[in-house]
Amino acid sequence: MKTYPIFVLIDGKPCLVVGGGAVGERKVQDLLTAGAKVTVVSQALTPTLAKLASQGQIRYLEGGFTPKHLEGMVLVIGATDDPRVNARVSAEAQARGIWVNIADAPELCTFIVPAQVRRGDLTVAISTGGASPALARRLREDLERRFGPEYGPYLALLKEVRERVLAARRGHPDNAALFLRLVDSPLQEALARHDREEVSRILVEILEEVLPYAVLAELADKAVSSEQ
Repeated sequence: MKTYPIFVLIDGKPCLVVGGGAVGERKVQDLLTAGAKVTVVSQALTPTLAKLASQGQIRYLEGGFTPKHLEGMVLVIGATDDPRVNARVSAEAQARGIWVNIADAPELCTFIVPAQVRRGDLTVAISTGGASPALARRLREDLERRFGPEYGPYLALLKEVRERVLAARRGHPDNAALFLRLVDSPLQEALARHDREEVSRILVEILEEVLPYAVLAELADKAVSSEQ
């Protein structure tokens, strides 16, 4: 199956999940992580989904799927254990030009949800085009070991450094080389060790001519404390 890889921005957008079982629960959690406004249509919910509904984090519509549930949705996921319902969800969504994914049925999808590794703002996505979900899962597990939890605060630190440097000297011809030097440094390894002194040393060595020492010390403290 040929695909075109993209990352969809659905923060604040209405999305529908049909099915409130274990698979639907995973789909809902992924959508919430992306900031979507999630509606779940199902006869029943898992305890986790029921808790999310009671807390107002998702909207729950009890009952079976009908085409009216698609009104206003930008993205739909079918995750029931009834192939006939899933096929109907796919057909009705495609008839309205709405992106739709049906769990374990790539032939009914207009997009495929890849296996994912998330570390803060870092997202690594893997797809086998539906050929082998088992291989995609194994690759995801390998990448989870490769990209440890320190990558979240590491990327957050790189982002904040970039914003501060650009605020201080936007358009400077040496900025690109400076950012590359930071990425090539042992900064990520220092964060993995929770080594605040080494993090601070690296930042000062690379950025002392651009940012004040007090700012660099603050950035080091923030990065190490958030990683712990």
